[in-house]
Amino acid sequence: MQKTNKKISLAMQMTSDFSCIQCTSSAAVTVWSDCKDYYLQKSCRVSYARCVGCGLIQQAPIPKDLAIFYDAYPIHKKKSWPYRLMRSWVMGSCYFNTRRHITSIKESALLLDFGCGDGWFLDENQAKNLNLIGFEANPGHATQLSNVLKIPVYADERALLRDHEGRVDVVTMHFVLEHLTDINHAFEIVHRLLKPDGIFYFVIPNIGSWEARVFGKKWHNLDAPRHISFPEAPSIKQLSERWGFDVVNSKSASFPNGVAASLSVVLTGRFRFLIYLLFLPVGILLSRLFPSGNAAYWLRKTAPLKAVDQKSQFGYFQ
Repeated sequence: MQKTNKKISLAMQMTSDFSCIQCTSSAAVTVWSDCKDYYLQKSCRVSYARCVGCGLIQQAPIPKDLAIFYDAYPIHKKKSWPYRLMRSWVMGSCYFNTRRHITSIKESALLLDFGCGDGWFLDENQAKNLNLIGFEANPGHATQLSNVLKIPVYADERALLRDHEGRVDVVTMHFVLEHLTDINHAFEIVHRLLKPDGIFYFVIPNIGSWEARVFGKKWHNLDAPRHISFPEAPSIKQLSERWGFDVVNSKSASFPNGVAASLSVVLTGRFRFLIYLLFLPVGILLSRLFPSGNAAYWLRKTAPLKAVDQKSQFGYFQ
């Protein structure tokens, strides 16, 4: 009884600091508390709660300053060619397949990679008959990528909308949506950028996967404190209906890092690259046989913004 009262007390305490970034509800129940940063070893601890209103799992409360979590973030650093080759082979199935899907739209399509990291995906597609642009929130990083890739990489949403609103054929977000503190705003921006029938493709960690259940707070794809929320299929459906999209397809995406890096944390108490490499064959095998750690979604813009009527609730339109 004492343990039960303790859990209820913690849930009530979190509810007072909780505001759902999907539906704005203030009611939530605790999922994981006191989560460590096993990847970069930042000193902060964060907690996650499930919204009672829509079911979204997110950090509670969300920290005001996220920049400190990305100091020395290796995802943004330029990679060696062996690493790029390994990423293409091991993780390539998570990324939007331009060869397979762009031809169904048209040649010379305009593709925006939103949150392009080290620019690998854009660089891999430069030889194809595509018009490519990118977006990175950090102005310095965006400028650096643009200079290296010789591709426009924006850091200002207003400038991006000014130049390309209603002109983009495909928007991709590879492992980006879970980092954002305002997913409604993200869906709005994508809708405004896309042409009618344009495609929104994104990959996100699957919090309902067997990996998440097995590894819990030590699951690599939890990536506390950088991962803010974990939208699941019901959330994606609700967001799509709200912002004028249809869910065309979804599938589990094979991503061996979830298992291999989690085993490193379980054995050593943190992410260690050499231990990760040791378990990578196991991760590849399990992710191919039982893919569930990440989910890929294809959305199609099919309607005008339905959220205009909700201006008073969300306050995005200015």
